[in-house]
Amino acid sequence: MCTVTFLPLENSTVVTANRDESPARAARGLTTHLNAAQQHFHVAKEPIYGGTNMAIGDDGTVYVLLNGAFEPHPFGRKYEMSRGIMVLRSLNYNNLSAFAEDFDFEKTEPFTLLRFGKSIEEIRWDGTVLHQAAFSHKFPNIWASAQLYSREAIENRQLWFANLLKGNPDSEDVLDFHQNGGNGDTANDMVMNRGGMVRTVSVTQIVSSEAGTAVSHLDLLSGSRQKPTISKR
Repeated sequence: MCTVTFLPLENSTVVTANRDESPARAARGLTTHLNAAQQHFHVAKEPIYGGTNMAIGDDGTVYVLLNGAFEPHPFGRKYEMSRGIMVLRSLNYNNLSAFAEDFDFEKTEPFTLLRFGKSIEEIRWDGTVLHQAAFSHKFPNIWASAQLYSREAIENRQLWFANLLKGNPDSEDVLDFHQNGGNGDTANDMVMNRGGMVRTVSVTQIVSSEAGTAVSHLDLLSGSRQKPTISKR
């Protein structure tokens, strides 16, 4: 989990995310989740622990989880709470800062959690310290899993994205980038596959504007495409 890009356009914003995961834990499409306030979210619910790496609110707010914080962390330790369940818990708060003040991250494996709303918020738990950051809506950005990708692989992604931006891309160009970007290294291209053990299982794009939110979710395992209706409530 995963690679995420953010692209601001003249009248909309575009969030696109690739989910890199064991096929056994791949979500079969987007389903509805209600938070504590009965607000609706579309989530990619994984079948083993019931958590998600992504949530899309009816107001266009998007949450995306990445594996790891800044550096790879050791495998094998048992954690009390799945990070995917933690994402569902975060949906009960108005922002990540409020969530961070109220949650015990000692129970969870290192992660990066992004929230795209009226602002772009980021929290990273490195196993010891919680780091918080915010980013402007005016500038494009890219994030990649610190656990799955080496520093060189992450820098390559940044370079590929920078080259894409030179062509003034639209949302379709970004969606194509998430499916076809790379240099031919199947273990580290945008759609990656490491012997079938970990691979890109889905690509999801959310385009938000004053007119509403459009979602496209592509399941790469089945080849199916889902376009759920997001209605403001």
